[in-house]
Amino acid sequence: MKRAVIYARYSTDLQTDKSVEDQISLCRDFAGRIGAVITNLYYDKAKSGASMFGRPGLAELMVAAEQNDFDILITESTDRVSRDIADLAHVHKVLKFRNIQLQCVNGGLMDTVQIGMYGIVGQMQREEGARKVKRGMMGVVRSGRNAGGKAYGYQPIAGKPGELGIVEEEASVIHRVFDLYAAGVSPRSIAGILNRDQIPAPRGRQWNASTINGNGQRGNGILRNPIYAGRIVWNRVHMVKDPSTGRRVSRTNDEADLETVDAPHLRIIPQDLFDAVQLRKDDASKMGSKTPRSKRILSGLLRCGACEGGMTLVGADRNGRRIQCSTHRESSTCSNSRRYYLNRIEALVLSRLRSQFADTSIIEAYVSAYQDEQKRIRSSALRDRAGAARLLEEAKKEITEIVRMLSKGLIEEDEATELLGPLRQQRDKQQILLESIEEPTNVIELQPKAVRRFRENIENLSAILAQGEEEPPPELLGPFRQLVAAVVVYPTENGQVYEIGIKGYLSSLIDTDLSVIKMVAEEGFEPPTQGL
Repeated sequence: MKRAVIYARYSTDLQTDKSVEDQISLCRDFAGRIGAVITNLYYDKAKSGASMFGRPGLAELMVAAEQNDFDILITESTDRVSRDIADLAHVHKVLKFRNIQLQCVNGGLMDTVQIGMYGIVGQMQREEGARKVKRGMMGVVRSGRNAGGKAYGYQPIAGKPGELGIVEEEASVIHRVFDLYAAGVSPRSIAGILNRDQIPAPRGRQWNASTINGNGQRGNGILRNPIYAGRIVWNRVHMVKDPSTGRRVSRTNDEADLETVDAPHLRIIPQDLFDAVQLRKDDASKMGSKTPRSKRILSGLLRCGACEGGMTLVGADRNGRRIQCSTHRESSTCSNSRRYYLNRIEALVLSRLRSQFADTSIIEAYVSAYQDEQKRIRSSALRDRAGAARLLEEAKKEITEIVRMLSKGLIEEDEATELLGPLRQQRDKQQILLESIEEPTNVIELQPKAVRRFRENIENLSAILAQGEEEPPPELLGPFRQLVAAVVVYPTENGQVYEIGIKGYLSSLIDTDLSVIKMVAEEGFEPPTQGL
């Protein structure tokens, strides 16, 4: 008697578990008609068939297929497996390679021709469904109602789907934001004012400049949203799925695809004030686009020591460019308000690194400590792997024995199912444990050539910065970023010396490809006190 598994799926939260139960019941009856014994059930609840990603039931099924745990896959129809042509063809190809049949209650044994035909039909139905949903939403918008989402300042009206009402408390905040910006106050300062007044933010814990600024193409943000001027603009973006990850990605639509409807009942801001704000926003965007940006050696690496946020350029004076905590600038929620000269930070970082590489004993001490820890981990890993492998093999043997007894009629199907459940859990648990325990690695060794190379690069970078060059050449910038992961700038009072910490990678200096090996240098590359 051939071993069979069942796969069931339903698409949305609007459906219920009953859909899966009904599918499984149909598949059980079908298995009886073709003389197959059910050995396992796989299902996904409220999961779209447009992609194989994010469907743990299907993923487990494919793993079982790779291990030849069954001979037949039974499902209600091919669109339960996938509504994408390529994904359905891939599943069928894998099953066919493993000599596993794909049997559908509505269609029987699937061959290549049927897979192609049903795949096209399933994808066409999915795409047509999406078009119908879009047409329905367009009708909602054209009637002056909201097609989805809720902007700050509004709330749904109970009993009237799609209709919004103005929240007066939030509307007064929106008025305040527009008035302040029109008066010349920057979005960062506005965010700081709202945070200091403890006004609840639309989302998250605090107001940020990005909440107020928004995005011009997407029409979001307080200052950009046309709904505050009494206009609903819909279909600004569309969603597409990345075939390599299964994630939905938003893309902006062309102007011709936008649907704009007047909604005077939703107006919060007078038209003249809204237009004045948009004019200032456009002028600010044009000014910002003319500002050239250079790639400094610490670009993207600077962190605030008070809040762990990033550091951003805030202008320059005769002594050079200055940086400041971006969280403080965006929302005034970080206490570190000091501005630091970037050239001094760069010089301090290079000086610190130069002193560390002058004597490799510090790095050698780190490697020695790491080696001791790795020996302990390696010994423990060997024991854990051996135990997991033994238990996994025992579970597989017992599963095979129960299936053999079932095929010979020595036990009933219900009895087999009851016995197989705990064994499969044990098997899967040990398999996951075995995969999670990495193979023991060899002892790492310090690479003197790498140390010399990095020391030379640091000296060259120092010389380039001393000559006033802001953008170092890529052949020096690349190796530097292999070593330095982040530079932490700690809060100090004005006039006090700068305090920094360097977070870096040791992987380029040792004989291993473990890029996760990290070290932290405050006054030096201190050896770790415990395992990484």
